[in-house]
Amino acid sequence: MHTDDTRYKALIRQWFNGGESDDEARELHALLQDSGRYPELMSALEAEYGSLDVADFPEARAKALAGQITGSPVVERKGRVRFLRGWRLAAASVALVVGVAAYFWSVREQDQGAPAGGAEAAIQPGRQGALLTLADGSQVSLDTVQNGTIALQGGVAARVVNGVLTYEGDGTEIVYNTISTPKGRQYHITLPDGSGIWLNAASSIRYPVSFAKGAREVAITGEVYFEIVAGKARPFTVLAGDKARVQVLGTRFNINAYENEKYLAATLLEGKVRTIPGRDAAKAGVILRPGQQAQIAGTMPSGISVTDNADIEKVMAWKNGLFNFNGATLAEVMQQLERWYDIEVVYENGVPDKKLTGKMTRDIPLEGLLLGLQELGVNCRLEGRRLTVLP
Repeated sequence: MHTDDTRYKALIRQWFNGGESDDEARELHALLQDSGRYPELMSALEAEYGSLDVADFPEARAKALAGQITGSPVVERKGRVRFLRGWRLAAASVALVVGVAAYFWSVREQDQGAPAGGAEAAIQPGRQGALLTLADGSQVSLDTVQNGTIALQGGVAARVVNGVLTYEGDGTEIVYNTISTPKGRQYHITLPDGSGIWLNAASSIRYPVSFAKGAREVAITGEVYFEIVAGKARPFTVLAGDKARVQVLGTRFNINAYENEKYLAATLLEGKVRTIPGRDAAKAGVILRPGQQAQIAGTMPSGISVTDNADIEKVMAWKNGLFNFNGATLAEVMQQLERWYDIEVVYENGVPDKKLTGKMTRDIPLEGLLLGLQELGVNCRLEGRRLTVLP
């Protein structure tokens, strides 16, 4: 047995029993900040399932979550009231608690067996996949393609290598492809110049299969993360509909341009970009520094505003396999769930004025996630793929 696995089990056992030391609580908190540790944590949780006091678990979980949301430094466990410092609340985080909720839900489903005839299957989380539209208009589903040549266009071969779409060869003509992800899908491609592109759910990018010598230009919808290969002689430009033009020299940045968001957000992680409202390349726009976010909306007097010290972790959560709901309104959370789980969200009596906090992995079934949200005071009714948010 690996030392890490043994340590994870000990930390989880101590946390649920309420016997962890200050150092152990800090250690668990640090682990929860690393999404790469979640599989090991969940594996350790599964191994410890039989020894956990599950009779008290739901109340303990609810109390811990309530403490995070309200800031109340109290959590009750096994008849005791414990006073917690700020970092201890973080250790009782949504990331683990909702993962635990999902785990217990999955165990319950396994114990009950497969759905009976006519019963609906659980709504699974999104996964890798996309639709590729070739230059001749034909379409190829990439949902299950891991390796292989897809097409030869204008002297360039489109190939999938280990689940990533790539382009090889020198183009003899300028032809365009479009990658689109429906709800419940995300995808990674490598552009002809070697730049990496990641599409969130319900997004698209249109691009040439080989770039001309003088410029590189693509058009997007939805949310896309870019890692652009530098090339001063060939500036890179991203068009986000009629909302914005982003001009780039080698850099890493994210653009959220969903139509149902209140503004377009361009967030710079590394390098330098010029963000221009609209499509007019002659406008001066705003040059961003790393850590800044440009927000563009028609309701803004100048059309654009800049936020310093953007929450990069929150912006990039989708690419890192997480939901990050820190400071998010309930409406914003539900928009993310609509896109990732391919569901329709409606409100029975208006949108509740509620903000959430915490992180959770994006790889759990919807029903497991709803268990966690219920403990946050968000009550819903799921009928098929229609989720009704109750008052």
